[in-house]
Amino acid sequence: MTLVSRKISGKSYYYSSLSYYLTDKSKSFSKYIGAKRPTNSELVRIESKFRAEIIKKLANKAYTSDNISQDEIIRTIIFRDLFNKKYEKLTLLNRRKYDIDSTVLFTLTTLTTEEVDVSLDDIKNALEKDSYLTQREQISKNMLNAVDSIRQSRILDMKYLLELHKMTMASFETKTPGQIRTKQVYLHKIAEDNPLGVELSYRPPAFIKISELLDEFVKWYNSTKLNPIEKATLAHYKLYRIHPFLDGNKRICRLIFNKALLDEGFPLLNISLEKEEYFEALIESVEKDKAVTLVNFTLKQYYKQVKEFVTKV
Repeated sequence: MTLVSRKISGKSYYYSSLSYYLTDKSKSFSKYIGAKRPTNSELVRIESKFRAEIIKKLANKAYTSDNISQDEIIRTIIFRDLFNKKYEKLTLLNRRKYDIDSTVLFTLTTLTTEEVDVSLDDIKNALEKDSYLTQREQISKNMLNAVDSIRQSRILDMKYLLELHKMTMASFETKTPGQIRTKQVYLHKIAEDNPLGVELSYRPPAFIKISELLDEFVKWYNSTKLNPIEKATLAHYKLYRIHPFLDGNKRICRLIFNKALLDEGFPLLNISLEKEEYFEALIESVEKDKAVTLVNFTLKQYYKQVKEFVTKV
């Protein structure tokens, strides 16, 4: 925030000014304060109010934050608008191509991140076929259907959460698709000296608590006023800590993560594209019970992926 003084007919008038650097230019906002120079404490109050007004103007609603600043919220919304402006300028054919390419890449990354044995060809084939699919193509088809589902602006409730898991894990019958786990699970991270990995210090809750915790999660998800980036990341974080299913938890987390973004007009974000960094941020957040680590990672990936799209010729 910059305090700007302008002289008109020898008299000073004060304005507050905000600028946000984007890709190759900046976007600025200015507001008249008055003829009296504000004190430092008054300026802090004015700045906060001005930022809240900008957020509401850009988003058509008020957003709160737990881990990021008002400036960061504004910047994420501006980047959303940059993305959508570039997207709308594409021909219908190129929009379709982008939608398919981004969905295919997300599907490939989401599955292979979990060591699921599918290839790019499997996913492309699954897009084109409705019958006589190989097992790998069916696994890909299930995830493609799940991505299509989160684009439909469905209300998130327990029924939908279980439906989404059943859809995603339909080819893994031993993993009880669409059902809450009925035994204790343990989280592990990769260790060079241990092929089985090392158990995290955080242990998910007992299975008898899952239904209650999911009810609380759904209520939080549908009532929170958090900005979309934090809501998406916190949804991922909270759901992963509950670990409601026997398997496929991270896949569901990444789907719900993107549902929160898509519902607010943000683009599909391939959050696990940089696999090792993603896992490090997720594990650190879970072990230290500090979601801000994952939030910061999300912001980094969001800006990077949007910049790559809007600057692409």
